[in-house]
Amino acid sequence: MTSSRRDFAGRRPGPKAPAPGRRPSIGGGNPLFWLLALIGTGLPGQLAFAHERWILTPEQIQDWSARQPPELWVSATPLNVTLITAFAIFTLGWIRLGFTGARELFPDLQARLGAFGHIVAPILRFCLAWVLMSSAFGLEPRHGVERLASPTLFAPDLELATVAPGVLWLRWFEFLLGIGFLFGAYVRLCAVGLLLLALIGTLLFQASIYSYAGALVGVAIYLLCQGPGSYFLPLPTHPRLQTMQAELARVPRQRAQAIMRVLTGINIFYLAVAFKVMQPNLAIAILTIHDIRLLGMAPETATLLMTLVEFTSGILIIAGILLRPLSLFFLGAFLMFAALLPESWMAHALFYGVMLSFLFNGAGHFAMPEAKDKTANIVIVGGTVAAIHAAMKIERLIGQYSNIRLTLIHDQPNVLFYPLLPEVIGGTMQPGNAVNPIRRVLPQTRVILGEVAEVDSQVRQVRVNLPGDRTIEVPYDELVLALFLVPNLNRYPGLMAHASPINSVGDALHIRKQIMDRVEQAELEADAATRERLLSFAVIGSGQRACATAEEICTMLETARVSYPVLRDQGWRVYLFEDTQTAFSDFEAGIRERRDRELAKAGVILGRERQVAAVTPDSVVFTDGSRQPVGFVVNSCFMLPRAVIDDQTVNWPPETEADLRLRGWPHIWATTALPPAVANGQPRRYLTTADWMDLGKAAGQNAWAASQDFETRPFHYRKRWILPFSMGRRSLCQVVGWVVGGLPAWFLARISNLATMPGLERNLRILIDWTLDVPFRADIAVLAPDATSRLQRLHLEAGDEVIRQGEAGDTAYIIQSGRVEVLKNGRKVGELGGGEFFGEIALVSDTKRTATVRCLTACELTVLGRDDFQALSVGSSALARAIKQQIEERTGRRKARG
Repeated sequence: MTSSRRDFAGRRPGPKAPAPGRRPSIGGGNPLFWLLALIGTGLPGQLAFAHERWILTPEQIQDWSARQPPELWVSATPLNVTLITAFAIFTLGWIRLGFTGARELFPDLQARLGAFGHIVAPILRFCLAWVLMSSAFGLEPRHGVERLASPTLFAPDLELATVAPGVLWLRWFEFLLGIGFLFGAYVRLCAVGLLLLALIGTLLFQASIYSYAGALVGVAIYLLCQGPGSYFLPLPTHPRLQTMQAELARVPRQRAQAIMRVLTGINIFYLAVAFKVMQPNLAIAILTIHDIRLLGMAPETATLLMTLVEFTSGILIIAGILLRPLSLFFLGAFLMFAALLPESWMAHALFYGVMLSFLFNGAGHFAMPEAKDKTANIVIVGGTVAAIHAAMKIERLIGQYSNIRLTLIHDQPNVLFYPLLPEVIGGTMQPGNAVNPIRRVLPQTRVILGEVAEVDSQVRQVRVNLPGDRTIEVPYDELVLALFLVPNLNRYPGLMAHASPINSVGDALHIRKQIMDRVEQAELEADAATRERLLSFAVIGSGQRACATAEEICTMLETARVSYPVLRDQGWRVYLFEDTQTAFSDFEAGIRERRDRELAKAGVILGRERQVAAVTPDSVVFTDGSRQPVGFVVNSCFMLPRAVIDDQTVNWPPETEADLRLRGWPHIWATTALPPAVANGQPRRYLTTADWMDLGKAAGQNAWAASQDFETRPFHYRKRWILPFSMGRRSLCQVVGWVVGGLPAWFLARISNLATMPGLERNLRILIDWTLDVPFRADIAVLAPDATSRLQRLHLEAGDEVIRQGEAGDTAYIIQSGRVEVLKNGRKVGELGGGEFFGEIALVSDTKRTATVRCLTACELTVLGRDDFQALSVGSSALARAIKQQIEERTGRRKARG
């Protein structure tokens, strides 16, 4: 490198005029670039001699400034159009991400980072101290200038000697400010001095200081408001300054952070425009002269990429969108260039401090908005995809500051994505990835775990049964019912007792365990007939979940075949017995033949010609009297749910208005809409997960609009160009009227389902599972624990209450030993002893507990659930007759004991 020459005043000579016939590179003759130059600086003539002076010599700057700008800057090419379009799409996606999934991405980590906000001020102080003191002594390297030879102002390219020898005293002002910031002495006063120094620098260096002014002023304002933070030297303060100091201390940290963030974003945006867009040749010169190859790209391409990165980042920082990951990116970029270029690691110390403030404080906000919407309670019932998207839609509509209280009632703390359940059986999906915590997806929503017993529209209350026999009333102004199919346990005799439903992750794990247990038993079974029965499995039901379950069982057994000799030698059978009374949609009817072929290829045996009549412990019984021995049965029969509103049972799907308002109840909304085809008796519509998502969004938006007296919107089903029918690797997909199978259908079905799954973190985990499923075999490990007995024992001591009058009840009790007393309205009405039972009235009449039962002695009790008790009391056995007789006696004599 050549050394720069100085005149008698110590100033470097300015760049020579371009040679005749050659145009300067600024703007490249494009009016857009000149407009940006006027907006960015107003002094385009000075740009060629600023900011790069500690990396390039004046001769190099003069030479490269006189060259023609590269083609990427003066005309449209496939490369620059592609890069600009990609960055535009990325920016829009980043903005969308900031308002959707990323709010729950690594929430624990974000909370922990936010807890370190108090150390931002000391970090900024240290960074400022280094910048000021290193500049005062000229510590940063510059071409043609030895270290410690010439002081600068803030940055290596702002040499005080190039302005006038009479301003060298500013170095000592810088040094004193640096000492004050380093030790935390009178930090607010030092911040005022920094603002003054920035003003002096602007008068001296004019446009050259703009490269640093935004960040400098932002940091000064932050420290002026927040003071030294922690780790400072306490010094006495004059009484006249204490009042002003107290006023500044009242400025919220997040407001000071927002001011610094906006000024820093403007600073970075200016750097992109002034020193990349307007002077691309100088950036290219740096990469060329220092032989820096970024991912093997040409200097012109790398410069364009850097320009787009700075330009986009400046906009995102100003907007304050996802600053924590953005700050990590910038920290890495600054450190990388410090390693590649002839500059020290602390050359960008000021920006290090600002980026760390983004990491700990986030974006901040200038003012706390006041909620201006109407006060309302919106309640959503259900944990389905429709319910979650209804709540997510309302959260986006009301924002962070609102008078609306949003409540979601569900019996589980997680939202379950039903299309993924069969994959849990097959081992291609980790159990935890099929669910997502509701509270993480909906941070502004109050979640109540319980079951809705009844809706009272007169007083607008929802009665909710909570665990532990408790009941609460939840008020509402607008109610959204987002119910879904429930298992039909009584479709066939024996189905509840001898088949396992598939309606939860626990069900899927239980099914998986039972199937692998049968395989283990078959390994040691000597009898061929018993072995064949153990390796025969049946799925009863219709629709996508039944087909996918049968296919996944086949996949799991095929995966386990290499590990179990009995599967290799004996083989297995998986039967699918469809419910002939279930109506098919037009789409399902159209793909039925191809679906059957795909199931047959997977190894599923279709039993359409045989209608199920009953299920026994070891066989499926058909209407013609024949039997199919099986080792295990999966119940995939479902029925529509019911809701009790004003003591009326509303069957599903109910009749709704065009805006999804429940007909007859103006403040109740339902995530269902019967299309005209159903009303006319035509095949029902095939609803995809995207349809359920749209129903939830529409119901949520209309419920919110009604709460604010806004106009509601009618709901219309969208035309779906892609209709997936998920069956694992045997999936089918209708794309614009064409039905495809194989790998394309498998991919499209998964992506279309994943697009509706709420929660970015869960989506990433699912993608990892699916990716690992391609090169590796499905898992055959069994994670489900052994189920405990349904009949539970309870031990209580004298004085303990078993049930309390007025509570909701779903259990009955048999006294094994001990005695209890029965109290009604505080008065004793009787005693019970061993062999007697109580608590049955609440189960048979669906009423609240009518008495309190308290132990007189130590008691051993057997607990019966609702289903268990009903199973014992049904029929004509002696036990059933005795139970019925005692119930009649107790209700007839008005001596109900529970």
